[in-house]
Amino acid sequence: MRRLLSTLSLALGSLALVAGSAQAAPIYLNDQNITVALGASMAPEPFANRTTAASLASVIDAPTAASGENHEQGTHVWVSGGTLELDFDFGIEYDLTTLHFWNYLAEGFDVDDIDLTFFDASMTQVGQLLDVMPALGGGGSNPIFAEDYALNFPSKVRFVNAVLSGSNGQVDFNNLGFTGEVSVPEPALSGLLLLGLLSIAAQRRTRTGA
Repeated sequence: MRRLLSTLSLALGSLALVAGSAQAAPIYLNDQNITVALGASMAPEPFANRTTAASLASVIDAPTAASGENHEQGTHVWVSGGTLELDFDFGIEYDLTTLHFWNYLAEGFDVDDIDLTFFDASMTQVGQLLDVMPALGGGGSNPIFAEDYALNFPSKVRFVNAVLSGSNGQVDFNNLGFTGEVSVPEPALSGLLLLGLLSIAAQRRTRTGA
């Protein structure tokens, strides 16, 4: 019995470690694993320099959170005369840890304020980050690198609504991305532990000939 309890304890510890490792792996979220669309308040073609399809592709195309990017006509997102509302869909739920934002490199067209609202898979609000005031991208020159913001709010985020605005009615930036960890549902973890228990019981019956 003592040996069984010891084996059970080790197995449960190992299963918990595996589940924890899977949950803790950070993932950068960009055009390879998420989508972005215009928010409900937007006109179909609000961008000043390119089509909606081309502009939206530029919102999430930074290959890594550490990537630099030059501000050019084919790389940035520009709305003139109003705010820009964006809706992000991660496909699955994540525990977000960081917001990454590549702002425009000079005053006059840059983003001055970002309001973010976070929702789970059922569209229940799980957090907000309001009045983010990003610095100028690249310190005022190319290349532009992301400014990082820690996200401290409830986990299990699938959808994000972002509203970006500029003090002079201009919204101009290069990229917006997130880093997070895949949310591990409690039922999945419980199922994993149950599977471990059944495996141990089967091994014990085999050894004892029961």
